[in-house]
Amino acid sequence: MGLRLIKQNLGSCFFITTTFYNHIKYGEISGVYEELAGSIKNRLEKYDAKLIGYVFMPSHIHLILDIDGAKLSGFVRDFKKFTSQKSLKHLKSQPSLWQERYDKVVIVKHKVLETKLNYIHNNPVKDGLVDKHEEWYWSSAADYFQEREGPLPIWKG
Repeated sequence: MGLRLIKQNLGSCFFITTTFYNHIKYGEISGVYEELAGSIKNRLEKYDAKLIGYVFMPSHIHLILDIDGAKLSGFVRDFKKFTSQKSLKHLKSQPSLWQERYDKVVIVKHKVLETKLNYIHNNPVKDGLVDKHEEWYWSSAADYFQEREGPLPIWKG
């Protein structure tokens, strides 16, 4: 079962969604996903977090993280700050790269984890970006369905 909580410290597995400012499709700009991936890799190490699943979409991203809930807001804050101020400063045509908030759902049951993984892996298919979920490079789908590694390290426990 997923729970939306104000305090993150009541769990360790989270489904995160964050959106580009005004749903602008920054993901369609060359190099953006590479910068996001690099920043996420750095945050995973810094916050001792594990990435269970992800998808980068043109206007938003989804992450499933195993992280100490007390560190979650710091992870997201640092990720958004770094990508806004350093990595993607050339996109400053808007007041901000990211929407101010992010959505988080605590995952406490394996069935919900499976549901969220299926959801993010099917996102590119639903949006017409690819025909099969494992064809979208900027997703963890290939790690799960083709036994090949994608651009970010996946932890399967």
